Amino acid sequence: MNMTAQQLYTDTFRLNDQKMTVDMDRLLLDMVAQQSAQLQARDTIMMSDTTLMIDSIGLTDTLTLAERIALDSIERELKEIDSLRAMNAELVIKTVEHIPTIQVEKSWIKDEEEDRNDVLRSIRDMKTHWRHEGTVMLQITQNYVTPNWYQGGSSSFAGLAILKGYINYITERFTWENTGEWRGGCSTISADSLHKVNTTDDLLRLYSKANYRIVPTLFGSVSAEIETRLLPTYKSNSRELKSGPFSPFRFNAALGLDYKPVPGLSISFSPLSYKVIHIMDTARVRVQDYGLMPGTKTMHNIGSSLRLEYNWRPVREFAMEMRFFTYTNYHYVELDLEVNCDFIINRWLTARLTLHPRYDTSVILEGDTHAKMQFRELLSIGFAHKFH
Repeated sequence: MNMTAQQLYTDTFRLNDQKMTVDMDRLLLDMVAQQSAQLQARDTIMMSDTTLMIDSIGLTDTLTLAERIALDSIERELKEIDSLRAMNAELVIKTVEHIPTIQVEKSWIKDEEEDRNDVLRSIRDMKTHWRHEGTVMLQITQNYVTPNWYQGGSSSFAGLAILKGYINYITERFTWENTGEWRGGCSTISADSLHKVNTTDDLLRLYSKANYRIVPTLFGSVSAEIETRLLPTYKSNSRELKSGPFSPFRFNAALGLDYKPVPGLSISFSPLSYKVIHIMDTARVRVQDYGLMPGTKTMHNIGSSLRLEYNWRPVREFAMEMRFFTYTNYHYVELDLEVNCDFIINRWLTARLTLHPRYDTSVILEGDTHAKMQFRELLSIGFAHKFH
């Protein structure tokens, strides 16, 4: 394919650099309209050139080698234009009701390969109702201090691994969203004489939600969530566990409405919500830290819940995920807010800031008389890769 045809082919799938959310049908029609105008203008020019060429060739009885090469080149370009026109026509008649929107991301740094991959993924998504994506992050912090260092201090090491992904099924009326996340973090603690390495972050979360469209922005919704721990976490200089494998094990099921006024924002209200907390190792885990009565292993509650999820990505190099969850059984209230900000350095490096405040009136820690605000913050940098 020569330079002119290659440029025309590239323009067929070129999208704006600006961030926008548009209707897929309108996007395809705009693309086809633009290309049709270009094709028509190109046809006019080439047909004129071809007519002049043939007229000039007709003045002689034989064709020179250069004239034959020029005529063959023009014929090839006309065939390529016909092929592109057929491709555009196929895009117009293709069924795309199950693809409500397409996200075109603005970027601080021009990356032609990423732009091309975004377009190819959008075209691929037209052929199926399924969407899937995964992310892996490996982040490490290390500090070494010799015993005679004049400022004092101690050596330390901290690591964090994150696996996260989703598999969604999307049609015009029905959506089924499935997300999974595992986080595991550890660090050395010089002040702890019993444990050389302790767990700093441990979470396994599986979430599934099925929605049926009632009106354009309102859905009937049923959801379920499992959240637990897989690694032991000890109190400093103690054999007592803060948490352990499947201790605690949380399960939430909710039935209600899901409101999605804008892309990336979901507000789910569930007037009927069922919650279970189970502690497997009650011998070493203090059950009162999770709202259970002493001597019990499982707590069942029925109440109401509200879940707010917001994903904001103004540019490709920055993404924010916010998750807010509140639950009440009309005796106690649980509030949980988690904000994750990812700063993309390049395709392989990223920095992450996590802010996680939590308040639960059913949990009164040892030595306290009332529930207190809990807070966790993490800033890390390391390897990251996203796969589709």
